[in-house]
Amino acid sequence: MGMSLKNVSLQRFMVRTGVVAVAMAAAASGFGGSAGANPTDPVAQFTPTLTRVPGPNCAAIVNAETVPQERSGVIGVRAKITQTGEFCGAYYLTVHWRNVDTGATGGQSQRVEGTSVVGMPDNVITGIGMAPGAGKVEAWIDTYSQVYPQNVDLEHLGGRATFTLG
Repeated sequence: MGMSLKNVSLQRFMVRTGVVAVAMAAAASGFGGSAGANPTDPVAQFTPTLTRVPGPNCAAIVNAETVPQERSGVIGVRAKITQTGEFCGAYYLTVHWRNVDTGATGGQSQRVEGTSVVGMPDNVITGIGMAPGAGKVEAWIDTYSQVYPQNVDLEHLGGRATFTLG
């Protein structure tokens, strides 16, 4: 898990998938404002997630940020996805978290099709798995492909963020 790329160097990964230009374009485009936010929780930016996507020469960069929620100890994560390649398949993006103060862990996976997080308005991932509770939280993003008989991790560099929830 973590930062390993399954024996593939970052440079080869980026050259092979053409992610460099995509990453630069995505980084420059930034985010809009967040609605319904609790002003006590600051917005935290994740480092970019680079991932292969099922399909020929398909890759994506996910720029993510926390979206403060009205209830204490609950987060949303907005994913801004830029994808390259043709005939790319769907995959799953998982936001994992660990509350450093309480030891609680959890997370939530959502299906991604192209640049859309399926079923999540404005690509903001919320739900039962997104309640780390108050305290210092470490969060990271993984990607996988749903393949029978078991899910397969996609080659990726997971984005990370650390923030405190009130």
